[in-house]
Amino acid sequence: MGTRADRVIAAVRDADADAVAFGHGHMLRVLAARWLGLVPGDGGLFALAAGTLSTLGYEHGTAVILSWGEFPS
Repeated sequence: MGTRADRVIAAVRDADADAVAFGHGHMLRVLAARWLGLVPGDGGLFALAAGTLSTLGYEHGTAVILSWGEFPS
């Protein structure tokens, strides 16, 4: 899963544009971990409820989680 997440991240960064990803919780947690430069297993540190929205982005050039597990209004 880490390799798959890395491919998604590379594609988004190469596109230099906003992107939307849909997936199951386990993959999205791995994606978040890899976005932050953590090992795939660290994705288990992020709780994520079904049907929530999260935003990955940058702050001062550093990859960050801008929002996590928010319920749409």
